[in-house]
Amino acid sequence: MKDVTIVGSGLIGSLLAIYLAKRGYKVEVFERNQDLRKVPSKRGKSINITLCDRGLKALDAAGLGDIVRQISVPVYGRLIHREDRQLEHQPYGNNQEALYSVSRNQLNKTLLDYAEKNFPIDFHFNEECIGLDLSSTTITFKNSRSGSILHRKTNRIIGADGAYSAVRQRLQQRSRFDYSQHYAAHANKELSIPASAKGAWTREKNVLHIWPRGQHMLISFPNIDGSITCTLHLPFEGEFSFDAIKTEQDLKHMFVTMFPDAMQEMPDLVQDYFANPCIPMVTVRCSPWTFQDKVALIGDAAHAMWPSYGQGANSGFEDCAFFDQCVEKYGDNWLATFREYEEQRRPNAEAMGMLSEQHFIEIRDLVGNPEFQLRKKIERKLNRMYPTRYIPLYSLIAFTHIPYADALRIEQQQRLIVDELIQIKGIAEKIDDLEIEIRIHQLMRCRDIELQNSAPKLLQSVK
Repeated sequence: MKDVTIVGSGLIGSLLAIYLAKRGYKVEVFERNQDLRKVPSKRGKSINITLCDRGLKALDAAGLGDIVRQISVPVYGRLIHREDRQLEHQPYGNNQEALYSVSRNQLNKTLLDYAEKNFPIDFHFNEECIGLDLSSTTITFKNSRSGSILHRKTNRIIGADGAYSAVRQRLQQRSRFDYSQHYAAHANKELSIPASAKGAWTREKNVLHIWPRGQHMLISFPNIDGSITCTLHLPFEGEFSFDAIKTEQDLKHMFVTMFPDAMQEMPDLVQDYFANPCIPMVTVRCSPWTFQDKVALIGDAAHAMWPSYGQGANSGFEDCAFFDQCVEKYGDNWLATFREYEEQRRPNAEAMGMLSEQHFIEIRDLVGNPEFQLRKKIERKLNRMYPTRYIPLYSLIAFTHIPYADALRIEQQQRLIVDELIQIKGIAEKIDDLEIEIRIHQLMRCRDIELQNSAPKLLQSVK
């Protein structure tokens, strides 16, 4: 009963292996790719991630939090590059709240090193899952180098093998398994800015730089070595799209038109663009996540989401931490563990998937919009006046541990307050006037009464 087989040694599979090994389980991890620590990093597939309080809390519980912070760069807000070349700071909060920018590859290597150094976890690389017998809990792997076939019988299988999960595909063959996927009309491509960049804006190291251009967007993430990893978002089709850019001239024309200050700092722009792959954005929803007490899905295998909110890894790490809490609670009663894990995590993952799709539109189209900026200004005002009772949605997601679904419900209540305030004539100029603060007090009191009557537990979660 102590054997657990994890398919996938990515971020989520590696962290879950650590949690289970700490509980005394015999853990084997099978990965279809090579050991990324022993081969050169593949350029174009290591787009940075941003860790927030949720992900860091899960890493802290596993003993990795401080190690990961040392390979990360704190970022305290966005720096918007407007089309008129003006820069605008948008802090994440009023109290120096920060996300942590880190290379996905470097983070994965750190997790693998920590797991092997501290626990008797057996990692097997170049082993592709090609079959799964649910009745006998036997999983079949094919070695990509030798071609040899391995049949591994185990007590428990956890599919942590990403958005295109082989374990999930086997579960999909069962009746009454619901599955959907939703691709964005856009994709990502990784670009780079070297540490030697001289542009004035590149000295702003502790922010995410964003160039919002409607259907087109560029985001940059700082690295600890001083370099900057960029993510280019373009539609697949249309003018200035991945399909339309065929030549070096096409590429340079687009950058001169939309991102001229970024282009000046990209000596390898042409090489990076034509060498690196387009990475699609897909939302995956499925149900159930588990099969009896034998198989479970976790992370992207259960709930892949668009990367726009930066919650893919954070949500997966939170999955691991909650899964561990269930194991602690139920011991070897895996049926109870699987049941509570799915009941609690699936509604939150579905809410976050929806929010990620909405947020992509926000950062692509709205962050440079004057009305959007005014809304954010009002939200910061409300948060300063009521720091524990009015928390903007982004802060609820990134800087609290309130379940995603609850955060969404809280936002729906809070949005009504901002909607009313923004209608006040001249609000932008008189936001700090006494009359506005009195109105805010009135609105907050009404909101508290409504919440107390309709959802007292939700109000308590905010407080």
